Formats: sequence, structure tokens, C-alpha cells
Amino acid sequence: MKYLHLFRHPSLWSRLLVAAALACALLACVKPEEVNYVQNLVLDQKASIGKEYKIVIKKDDRLFISVSSKNPTLAQMFNKDSGSVSSPRDDERGYFVNTDGDIVFPVLGRIKAVGKTCTQLANDIESEIIREGYIKDPAVSVRLMNFKFSVLGEVSKPGNYEIKGERLTLLEALSKAGDLNMDGNRDIYVIRESQGERIASKVDLRNSDLFHSPYYYIQQNDVIYVTPSDRKVNTRSEQLQIYPYLISGTSIAMVILAFCI
Repeated sequence: MKYLHLFRHPSLWSRLLVAAALACALLACVKPEEVNYVQNLVLDQKASIGKEYKIVIKKDDRLFISVSSKNPTLAQMFNKDSGSVSSPRDDERGYFVNTDGDIVFPVLGRIKAVGKTCTQLANDIESEIIREGYIKDPAVSVRLMNFKFSVLGEVSKPGNYEIKGERLTLLEALSKAGDLNMDGNRDIYVIRESQGERIASKVDLRNSDLFHSPYYYIQQNDVIYVTPSDRKVNTRSEQLQIYPYLISGTSIAMVILAFCI
């Protein structure tokens, strides 16, 4: 009991409490301006959406293409599953865009696809079928089968994602990955491949200008990378400096308690 007098001098406990409070503050101190999205957005004010980005077909894309007509028999020869007993899988039905940017289409042969939208390719196929005199009223539907993108870094669910359709915004892509963590930098990277080149650009989620960024609409095979914020890096460094003091203080307290019991 001779060490009981130490408890009457709060200096040791004060230091321990201060150290613990500092550690908690480092973990919890997050300013709204560091994490809130589109902070300069004006409520109830109309703003032009701008020209919506249109997805174009790229090499290595896989396309679903169907041809229909008032005379189904005439349209059969243009569909891959024509005459098959069982319904083919999507990967068998799809048309692969080769390294030359072409697809090999039944009856018509090679057709240039790269650089066109799905609507443009559908119109080209319709025109070719009519020009060759196969069908007078073809209706062609074209859609992407492999719209994939990746989200990496400080998000809740990093990974590869795939959607049906051709329209996906950056915010929608991040929401599919569970949104950014509190420690995620709001200046994010979008890495894109275009015409044989890889381009990386930064987008600031805190600024409403992101709605006018060419990277606001995601393209197939885009990679979204969220780096850790400076706060997280600095906090981690400061934690490593504080932890030895916390451990030492805890050890001293345990020794004192052991002598007092």
C-alpha cells in the first residue's frame, strides 16, 4: 500500500488521459470541407447538363446484335442462333470486335465497328441489308455485352464491376463500390484507354465542375482509383509516434495497480 500515494498525484493519469485524447482526436478529426461532395452546388438553381457522353465501340468489345423483320424467316440468316436447337450463351451469341476494329457478321462479312456508337452500327447494318436486297424492312438492335470497370483504393468494396447498358456516371460507379471511405481522397483518379493510349486524369468530387468533366461518364474498362488522404497518412505516422507512450503509460499503470493490490 506504500504506492497508494501515487494516486493522490494526478500528473501521471493526466498525461495518460491527454495521450489517449490526442489519439482519439487524430482518428476522429474530419472537416466537412475535406469530405463533402459538390460543395459549391447551388440549390434550386437550374444548370445545363451539357452534352451527354456517348459510348463508342472499342477493340475487344463484345456486342449483342439481333436482326428482326416482318418476315422472320428472312431475318433468321442474320442471327447467330439461327437454326440452333438450344439457346446459345451470351458469349457464343456476341460478336467480338477484333484488333482491326471489325466484326464478322453473317452474310454481310466484315463490318467496321470500332469508333461507332451502337446506334450508328445498327443503322449501318440496316442500310447494308437493304442495299444488298436481302430485306426491305430490317430492324437491327446492337448493345454492349461487356461494359466493365474497376474501382480501387479507399472504397468500401473495391473490385471489378459490370453493368447492363451504356450509361454510367462516376458517382454511380462509386456508389456500386460502396462509396469512398472517410479516409479516401476526394481528388480521385480515372484511368482510361483510348485509341491505343492510356490517360490518367484527376476529378475533384468536392466541386460541381465534375458534372462537366469528360470523365463524369464512365467508359468501358475505366479504372477509378481512390488514394488515401493526407490526413490518413499523417494520422498513421502520428499514431506510430504516440503508441509507444501509450504502451509505456499503460505498463506503468499496471505495475502500480499490481503493487497496490
